[in-house]
Amino acid sequence: MNIIYSRLFELSILHDYFQDGFAKGIHLAPTEETQWHLSKGRMISRETPIGLVVLYKAEDDLTTPLVPLTSPINFYFFIHLQSGPNFFGITDLSEGSRKLKNQEIVSFSNDPSSASNDSASPETISLSIWDGIIAKHTSQRVTLNPTPSKVILRVLDPVGNSIPSGLDANGNPLPLDFELTPDDQDDFSFEINLSGKSEGNYTFLLRDEGDTTDLWKKEYFLTENVFGPRALGVVKISYASAPNHLYGAKEFYALDFKRKSTKWLYYIVSQSNKVDVSSAQLAISDKSAPVTPPYALYAFDQIGAAPNTDIKINDSDTVLFKSQDPIPFFEVPKIKLELSRKPGNKVLISNMPNPSSSNIRKVDLGEEISEIYVYI
Repeated sequence: MNIIYSRLFELSILHDYFQDGFAKGIHLAPTEETQWHLSKGRMISRETPIGLVVLYKAEDDLTTPLVPLTSPINFYFFIHLQSGPNFFGITDLSEGSRKLKNQEIVSFSNDPSSASNDSASPETISLSIWDGIIAKHTSQRVTLNPTPSKVILRVLDPVGNSIPSGLDANGNPLPLDFELTPDDQDDFSFEINLSGKSEGNYTFLLRDEGDTTDLWKKEYFLTENVFGPRALGVVKISYASAPNHLYGAKEFYALDFKRKSTKWLYYIVSQSNKVDVSSAQLAISDKSAPVTPPYALYAFDQIGAAPNTDIKINDSDTVLFKSQDPIPFFEVPKIKLELSRKPGNKVLISNMPNPSSSNIRKVDLGEEISEIYVYI
């Protein structure tokens, strides 16, 4: 009998920092439970130059699975970073106003009702943020201010159903709304034991005694094995709400990472003393013509006096210029930013350097700033 594999789905990883539109330096690996499902269903996952493909062993008709899996089923893949450009430096890891913080993870979850069978127009999945990756059996300690006399612990499964947080001493399920009182340190300590449940994104809630308000809320990816290299996040491809899609027409998905934009702050350092910055009347002008997307024309304002009265570098005078608008990071550098002096409009530098993706970003009054040091 011929060994035939058919494609279940393909997943590409987009990133608009890169000129070809595809991310670099990202590795996708099935979770332990997903790998068990793949093996059970005679499936394999293979990384491609632009993402991932999952295939299943099929009959001669190329459609009927040799060993069918039963829906509902979800496939999860960890997102790991490899070598390449500084991913955190070039990528906007935010969901609305929420910025990714330490221990949090990014998540991508498909919508089965929006699945695409067109490789040229995949279902594009936007980034969300979850609170982290933890074990199915875990303990939590929460401080609330002010400390209520009682709260309700509620656990929601990946589809939003309320489930018991574990079992009591007799092996019976705990109440769906489990009441907690503060411990001797005025904290709320509780144990979650979802061993035996499928991995996925579970929500933990502490509600007020009247069950009207969330006092604390966390959404975690729960898995059996949390050891190994820390993942940036998780991809979920679900067939739970659309079981007829499983083994149907091949589906196409795309993760959509977006580039970061920051305001550029140039420190012009008069280190050689060839330019008297107090009288040179320096300026930065954008001479790009034509303008090439994603860049636009940018104006720069001088910050403070010349020389700057607050900042010296290596005991040298400085002049500071900041872009009026954020400038995107892009694989192709921004050129034709000119540093000139008056009188005479003499060009000192015709192509000012771009910020490095490995530089630490600073936040000033809520604005992300990329600093560039230029010595004249």
